[in-house]
Amino acid sequence: MQSVYPNHTSLHIEPSYYDNGVPVFKPTMHEFRDFYNFNKAINKYGMESGIVKVIPPTQWVSRVQKCYTESNLGQVSIQNPIVQSINTNAPGIYQSQNIERYKKYSIFQWREMAKTRQPPRRKQRSDKPEVGHGHAKRIPFYNINTSEYTDERCKELETNYWRSLSYSEPMYGADTMGTVFDKSITVWNVAHLPNLLDLMEEKLPGVNQAYLYAGLWKASFAWHLEDQDLYSINYLHFGAPKQWYSIPQSQHKEFYALMVDLFRDEFKQCREFLRHKTFMVSPAYLEKHGIKVNHTIHREGEFMITYPYGYHAGFNYDYNLAESVNFALDDWFEFGKRTKKCECINDSVGINVKHLWEKYYGTKYETAKEEEEGRGNRFSSDSDGSIEVVKVEKIQRKCRKRKQDHVDPANTRRPHKQPEIIPRECELCPNTLQQTKYSHSSLFELLEADVNGATPRTARRVHKICASMFPHQLKCNCKTNTVHGLDNITKNQKKLRCGVCRQSNMGACFQCSYEKCTRAFHGTCGLVDGVQYDFNSGEAFCKFHCQSSTSLEFRVGMYVQFLFNHRVYFGQLVSLGEGDVEIEVYPSAKDIIEIPMTSIINVV
Repeated sequence: MQSVYPNHTSLHIEPSYYDNGVPVFKPTMHEFRDFYNFNKAINKYGMESGIVKVIPPTQWVSRVQKCYTESNLGQVSIQNPIVQSINTNAPGIYQSQNIERYKKYSIFQWREMAKTRQPPRRKQRSDKPEVGHGHAKRIPFYNINTSEYTDERCKELETNYWRSLSYSEPMYGADTMGTVFDKSITVWNVAHLPNLLDLMEEKLPGVNQAYLYAGLWKASFAWHLEDQDLYSINYLHFGAPKQWYSIPQSQHKEFYALMVDLFRDEFKQCREFLRHKTFMVSPAYLEKHGIKVNHTIHREGEFMITYPYGYHAGFNYDYNLAESVNFALDDWFEFGKRTKKCECINDSVGINVKHLWEKYYGTKYETAKEEEEGRGNRFSSDSDGSIEVVKVEKIQRKCRKRKQDHVDPANTRRPHKQPEIIPRECELCPNTLQQTKYSHSSLFELLEADVNGATPRTARRVHKICASMFPHQLKCNCKTNTVHGLDNITKNQKKLRCGVCRQSNMGACFQCSYEKCTRAFHGTCGLVDGVQYDFNSGEAFCKFHCQSSTSLEFRVGMYVQFLFNHRVYFGQLVSLGEGDVEIEVYPSAKDIIEIPMTSIINVV
């Protein structure tokens, strides 16, 4: 399979020029034709700057524009766009919260809505309308007049953006499944790019399946790296430009350290907090603290490519439509081996590096790793960690037996200190909630377990909701915030496998109270699978056997289960509207979703 992606070392490509630190390439059609090897040839430049711009040949752009037919664009469906509520932590430091709108737009409706979300007019319009010969340039039915977005105008709007970022709530049609390219585009078709992710058996939206991004004025993408530290490519089909920023790869550690210092609480909750894509810091602030910021204006008909460890961010100047996907070159294996993923987001991406390696190189991963260790270890032992979804067994080397010297035990020091075992937050479930806002809820209050022989250091604690699921074994004392009888939990209850987190022997699970139903859950896990709780009786019914709630009364602050995109979620009501509600989603409480009241299925 390695031969499918041969390296043409003869392909030598240099940037046509640099735009504020960003390499810009203007390849010939011959250079442009081979996506994989073109990117191999320019890889060293992107690894330095974090991002590059590629301006494709005009004949290729003309072919792509033929895809913009009314029937093709009519299939673009922008579902559940996000409204970005952006708060100012300090001058130049912002944090956004994404509120999903339970609505759907066509690209034509999106274009009409853009008229109500226009950027501010020019302060001084010195240029007069030009009087020319012939006809004015015709604007396609799907586009807007982009001629006003000169470099000077964009600079003016960029200044306005950072001065007024928190005074509006931009809307962004992000992460929309689909593509605008048709199958006739065989070169640089974002939906079908030849790369290592083709070897994956599963399809992951946005990773190896293209996403569409419908922009409006101020719609932003915060500082982040790609999932699994992959490469990414973004093609701006039409519309207003995007503003891009990037951090040189040589400063990615300094940038991360500064962001940790600025968002200390979020870092304590999740070391991969920048993958949440909610933290924004202005270029002026970063440069004031010694971080260089590369920047460029991304215009229609151009590509932007991002690189591993290349932190990037940006925003949209007005209505536009872009298409994006991740990809990987064989250089990525070194990054993939030591990348980490966010553990507090349920759908964070994980890739089986071992499986991809074996498919690409045609050799066993363990053997290849052993050979690399003997040659200086390309996958260095001082890496930041390994991917959680793949556990590569340690290679057992055969060594010559040596005669053991006599060793005096009294003079022998212990080689390594045993790692401290950090106790779980709750004895009955694997979930950690005390670093979230849900720790203040009575549902997730931690009760001290009354266990014989326990000391303050070894005291065991239990979430109140977890304790409530074992009424025959546990007795709760609300006055003293204690729970009695933890040792009464049976071995069988501990062995049950949770239907949500899929773990057994991690605390204990209760079973659905419906006769003969064997589905089991941890107390805090069942909330996101539609389990109906009755705390008075201690009974709980799975979503297949729960009783329908005919009359539900809602108030701000209550906890509810609801349906969204055919999945069950749990969260807290934060606002009530006419027929709609806004809910802060459990467990991270980082996203707010707007849904119809009819989507609420249970009150907890």
